[in-house]
Amino acid sequence: MNFNYHQNFDTIRIGTMKDRAYYIPCALTKETDKKQDNDRVMLLNGEWNFSYYKSVTELNLVTESNIFTESNIEEEGKDKIEIPSNWQYYGYDSHQYVNIDYPIPYNPPYVPKDNPCGVYTKDVEVSLKEGYRFHLSLEGVDSCHYLFVNNEFVGFSQVSHSTSEYDVTKYLKEGRNRFTIVVLKWSLGTYLEDQDKFRMSGIFRDVYLLKRPESFIYNYIIQTEFDEKKAEVSIQFDDGDSHISKKITILDNKNQVVDVQETNENKVCLTINEPTLWNAEQPYLYKIIMDTKEERIIDFIGIRKIAIEDRILKLNGQAIKLKGVNRHDSYPDSGYVATIEKLEKDLRLMKENNINAIRTSHYPNCPEFYKLCDRYGFYVIDECDIETHGAWSSQGVRDDEYYNLVMQDSRFEKAVVDRVNRLITRDINRPSVIFWSLGNESGYGVNIYAAIKRLKSLDSTRILHYESKIISSIEKGVITFEDLEIESIMYPELHVVEEYFKKEYDKPLVLVEYAHAMGNGPGGLKEYFNLFYQYDSLAGGFVWEWCDHAILSKDAEGRDMYLYGGDFGEVLHDSNFCVDGLVYPDRTPHTGLLELKNCAKPAEISYENQEYYIINRLDFTNLKDYLYITWTIHKNGELQAEGRIDDLDIKPHEKKKLNVNLPSITGERVYVKFDFVKKYSEELVKEESIVGFSQFDLSTTRTKIAPPNHSGNLKVREDKEDVYIEGEKFSYCFSKKSGSFTSFIYNGKSVIEKPVEYEIFRAPADNDMNEAGRMPHVQKTWKALGFDKMYPYTYDTTIEKVEEGVVLTCPLSLVTDHIANIAEINACYTIYNSGAVKVDLKVQVRKNIEYLPRFGMRFFLKKDLSKCEYFGYGPTESYIDKHEGCYMDRFTDNVSNMFENYIRPQENSSHYNSEYCALMSDDTKLLFASERSFSFSVSEYTREELENKTHNIMLEKSGYTVLHIDYGMTGLGTGSCGPFTFEQYRFKEKEFCFTYYMIPSDNCFKED
Repeated sequence: MNFNYHQNFDTIRIGTMKDRAYYIPCALTKETDKKQDNDRVMLLNGEWNFSYYKSVTELNLVTESNIFTESNIEEEGKDKIEIPSNWQYYGYDSHQYVNIDYPIPYNPPYVPKDNPCGVYTKDVEVSLKEGYRFHLSLEGVDSCHYLFVNNEFVGFSQVSHSTSEYDVTKYLKEGRNRFTIVVLKWSLGTYLEDQDKFRMSGIFRDVYLLKRPESFIYNYIIQTEFDEKKAEVSIQFDDGDSHISKKITILDNKNQVVDVQETNENKVCLTINEPTLWNAEQPYLYKIIMDTKEERIIDFIGIRKIAIEDRILKLNGQAIKLKGVNRHDSYPDSGYVATIEKLEKDLRLMKENNINAIRTSHYPNCPEFYKLCDRYGFYVIDECDIETHGAWSSQGVRDDEYYNLVMQDSRFEKAVVDRVNRLITRDINRPSVIFWSLGNESGYGVNIYAAIKRLKSLDSTRILHYESKIISSIEKGVITFEDLEIESIMYPELHVVEEYFKKEYDKPLVLVEYAHAMGNGPGGLKEYFNLFYQYDSLAGGFVWEWCDHAILSKDAEGRDMYLYGGDFGEVLHDSNFCVDGLVYPDRTPHTGLLELKNCAKPAEISYENQEYYIINRLDFTNLKDYLYITWTIHKNGELQAEGRIDDLDIKPHEKKKLNVNLPSITGERVYVKFDFVKKYSEELVKEESIVGFSQFDLSTTRTKIAPPNHSGNLKVREDKEDVYIEGEKFSYCFSKKSGSFTSFIYNGKSVIEKPVEYEIFRAPADNDMNEAGRMPHVQKTWKALGFDKMYPYTYDTTIEKVEEGVVLTCPLSLVTDHIANIAEINACYTIYNSGAVKVDLKVQVRKNIEYLPRFGMRFFLKKDLSKCEYFGYGPTESYIDKHEGCYMDRFTDNVSNMFENYIRPQENSSHYNSEYCALMSDDTKLLFASERSFSFSVSEYTREELENKTHNIMLEKSGYTVLHIDYGMTGLGTGSCGPFTFEQYRFKEKEFCFTYYMIPSDNCFKED
């Protein structure tokens, strides 16, 4: 027999049982829906014997019968491996990260002859019992498998992320039984599983035997209908060929019986009076117990209805907003293996950060995931294991004419429909699933029509979603998308969303991917949330994505490090494009998650007409039942007053005046902050947790800078290149060539260690990769314009003695080789008798430069100036388009802590809207202050080091405290995959004056 099913259009699977809803049976004496501690489940996880072959041809899976003999394998099972796992973690084959392109030649249905293969074997003691059957379930195998029991061929299946179940009863014998699972890396399924992820192989989900009676409930579908008084629960059974007697019991969440029915029919209806409905905020579940003569099945019911009414997405008749994320099964130490503990950690973090929806990008998650979403309250877009993105580039270039190549190839229809069938049948009873998604980035075609037909035949109670509508030019006007029930787009510009609602539209809109969170980002998230709340028919969106994908490894010194595409010697890869999440691989939050948390907060406070108003952003919960508010007023970082607000009787979506009387506190830097505090504990969110905040500026005056000064007679001398200024406690050197200080000595100690530099470039953030010039295919970039190689060209420096000190005026240009001057600057430095310095920079940027990354100055300060105090947005990094997760206050920290350690180093840790920052050592303080707010960052690393190193563990400290003082900086945007920084957040000023003060002291700075 030729075992070549893995590259055959007609043989998608052999020997598998019919698809069914996911459940785990137990004995009548038990009450569990879990695999553990369940005598009807024999978990086969754990250590298996393992043989790896670089090519399946070495295994010679060709025999004259269905018998798998040891002669097929040399030294069978010589190694050991754990199930579940990916074999790349055990040193077999290697990891590969690819986003779009197929990792194999486009030659369907064929795959490379050098097809890596793993053979898993395990001897299992099985006690047979008359009247019982045994079903073997494999919940996840990448990419396909052949199953043998006692060396006899049982079956074959593909679809990596769906369950394959086999009736193995006739193959078993009393006592010792050998299970052999042959797993291939590539198969026909590879053409349908071209997802943006690390490509890994092996058995990565649970494997187990189910012990079932001869007559049993094989499948069931639960549906609910309800009104204000009662809910009808109908259950359609598949009992095989028999009509077995069944007792069905429904209990509420207090374990009180609600209804009981007995039947031997294939359908039963039960009634729940005055039902409590399920939603993500109040995920109320009823327990259902289905007893037959010899078996029990326990499941949970959520009564809810998802529908589109008046072009608005509604649950139980109420408009909802999806504040979601895209999530992969991805863990740095276990790859695709998602344990309950890891899943709960993800869901806890999501709940703590106000996320209420998840898209299972781009395949079904493990079955337990959905039960957790039911229990904890998440809306789920359940996505089919289909993505054929590689067809886009299958002709050598990325060409939209071929984007839907697979979906219009009818040879794939059977495989496509099979995947949709598995998805829906398995998860049909899960109330958390509100959308079925046909897949991702595969284009539209005849196979999608077939998939839609199958989907609608299986379930019409959920929303049908599919975003990928790219077709070839000859199909335009022929193919329609009317079967799709919701409009879905990825990474839109704001105006694209607004234009959708300005025109005729007949469907609600969801941003199924937006706000690319790669590296230091996303920027502009608040603007999207503003649109969510502006348009009723904008159902919300899903940030791309939840977690950074990376492989945990060790460097030569034994330190932990994260690896990404290209780190495994692979030729085809997409570098760190997988490191694009809201949390690091170990689930440490990025600052982007804090941004999302406060954008998605459950309430919003506004200040209108001298009054505070609050709006309830929840969809089902009165604020009085969810949170209370604490408020604090700080002046110059010092607490002045505080209070609590409990009177929050505000219904979902309702807006009311906030009942608060704040004391009148005048002066500068006065801010009131309202914290939203969780009123009670849930399973994932603790009581007293801060779930969001709003802040308002109450300042009545702006700070005036009065630098300390005294009478004196500065000593000034100059030579051809420099000007030297000496005072009572200081001596400075100003370079006529660079137009800046090259030496700054105060109290006999060097403060500035290297020449001060004018700066317009930044270490490219991941979202700058296209604009900055990190990607070779982009022409007009910051690097092409010479921003990274800019240097000053100075003209004559003039010296003027004045009563308060001395004024140096140094006109200069910012230039770069072979390019016209970038900017003209009239630089004026006033050195006061006290040693304080006022810097006045009058700048004119070349008019045809669209915008600059930044404008400011860089200081290489003495290393021991390692403590920083500032007043601005903190305590984490903040930017003009990314500061919703921060607030204005006075903060103090060590410089070493003020660094966001992105896996790929990049621009980080700036602080937007700062009024001052001070760097301090034990005996010296250098203050930077301005009457106009500025941005600053302080680090142990240079921006060149951040740009040139590919991994954070490679970074070398500069030996200085490196300070950037920026008049302005362009925001971050989401340009790595989405819109560049929005226009209003680009630094586009052509004429401006940057004035700031540098004030050294050995005492604390005091303002007059």
